[in-house]
Amino acid sequence: MSCSALYRKFEFFVRVAAAILLTWLLSGTQSIAWQNAVYHPYYSPPGSKTQFRPYAQPDYYRPYYPGYYYPRQASYAPPTSSLKPGPKSSVLQKPYAEGTDSRAAQQPKAITGKKQAFIDALLPHIKKENSRLRQLRVRIREVNRALDDGYAISKKAERWLQQLKKQYRVQGDPLTSKAAREELLKKIDIIPPSLTLAQAANESAWGRSRFASEANNLFGIWTYDESQGLKPRNREAEKSHLVRKFKTQGESVKFYMHMLNSHPAYKKLRTIRHAARLNRQIPDGLAMANGLEKYSAKGKDYIQLIQELIRQNQWARLDTGGQST
Repeated sequence: MSCSALYRKFEFFVRVAAAILLTWLLSGTQSIAWQNAVYHPYYSPPGSKTQFRPYAQPDYYRPYYPGYYYPRQASYAPPTSSLKPGPKSSVLQKPYAEGTDSRAAQQPKAITGKKQAFIDALLPHIKKENSRLRQLRVRIREVNRALDDGYAISKKAERWLQQLKKQYRVQGDPLTSKAAREELLKKIDIIPPSLTLAQAANESAWGRSRFASEANNLFGIWTYDESQGLKPRNREAEKSHLVRKFKTQGESVKFYMHMLNSHPAYKKLRTIRHAARLNRQIPDGLAMANGLEKYSAKGKDYIQLIQELIRQNQWARLDTGGQST
């Protein structure tokens, strides 16, 4: 074999060895890039006994994740800074918002003592009433679907539908009018926890007002029935309104939600909620607060006050607690 042939063979093996070495060196960098890429939070595979590692792509069990959660390696460059592992949890923490520097910036303000006790006491009533409203919507949908398809419903269902029509001030006959049936479904819906908490906190001074303690009235609801009302101490002489008394706080929450769902003054609030439903979105308390202009004499200032309470306490997170349309 000639010297030139030996040289070419040697050069070939050198190049192969160099390529293998370069690939090995680069694979370490690419691995770091994969492990530090930031992804959307989601749950670990059901039944998994291993610790959840949100950045370790090979550990994913593909059937439980949509294809777009699998970025291609070429789409990511190695990060410019290291990313420390999150807390031990089956759920990855939400990514930080733009412009924030620390995890603390994303946490709600600490609420302690009487304020936290107020929230803890009120949330079960809010969840219970919203659960009832969701179940009611399911039943209404079933009846509406039967009537839309031309089927007859029972006399009991007819009476039930007519009763709801009166309770929620719906115009037209839901037994014969599709528009009336749609209006009924538009009115019977949940009130977001964020909005309910913000109004209750504002109207009852976090449960410390006289009306909250003596009348279980958390939302400043009025009445003109002396048998059901409590006279305000500073009421003007020419006024005759009373603050409505409730047996329990749960009854107060139920009345408040029914009022927002049925009273003509809050049509805008319901329109905002309905628009969210049409877009297959969960009703948003921050957005729906824009329909509260007639709730208080403060008008738009009242809206801003309620929205600020929701933002300060980061109550919007409560609106996405697994609610369905």
